[in-house]
Amino acid sequence: MSFYTVLQFVSEETGIMWSWIAIGCSGLLHISAAYRGPRWQFYLFKPLTIIFLLVLGFQGADASWYSNLILAGLALSLVGDIFLMLPTDRFVHGLIAFLAAHVLYSIAFWFNFDGSMVWWLPAMLFGAGILVFLLLLPNLGKMMLPVAVYIAVIAQMAWAAGEFWLATGSTAALLAFVGALFFMVSDTVLAFEKFKGTFVSATAIVMTTYFIAQSLIIASVL
Repeated sequence: MSFYTVLQFVSEETGIMWSWIAIGCSGLLHISAAYRGPRWQFYLFKPLTIIFLLVLGFQGADASWYSNLILAGLALSLVGDIFLMLPTDRFVHGLIAFLAAHVLYSIAFWFNFDGSMVWWLPAMLFGAGILVFLLLLPNLGKMMLPVAVYIAVIAQMAWAAGEFWLATGSTAALLAFVGALFFMVSDTVLAFEKFKGTFVSATAIVMTTYFIAQSLIIASVL
């Protein structure tokens, strides 16, 4: 290996390290602003964190269907984030954007699955989803059907990621699966905050798990 090759490798690794540091700092600034302000910082750093992840993904991903679907799903997540941050109520619009993102993530995971399915995994994931839905049900009102569909889709997405990992045993699949589980945690806490009532640590939990989820999923393409 030539000195130039070593230098190029070190440079690339250093660039990736600084990219992750920028993503982490951006996410922390958003969470901090949610509690302490200023509001411009709150509105800036949530989408900026996802934009940083998109840039990192575009720079490091190959041209495979898997990478393209994951990046498209992350872009839709950015749209969903913007809808959820608007001063007017755009919760349903954000829900639809994230629903589409989970569908793209699911296609990416199923596209790479080749093997026998295990049935304990969907039983656990959908069982957890049904439990969450039943706990939310008294407070859902007209949102009952949209929330039920969303829970089913995100549980299916996590199932797809889990089957992908169990079938391949690859690091990329493990990152995707753990990311999908963090996504379920984030959306569950968000749902309880919206329909059951807010609590002090809700934003910190929702956004920390959300940023970790997206980071792990995008890391699966690098």
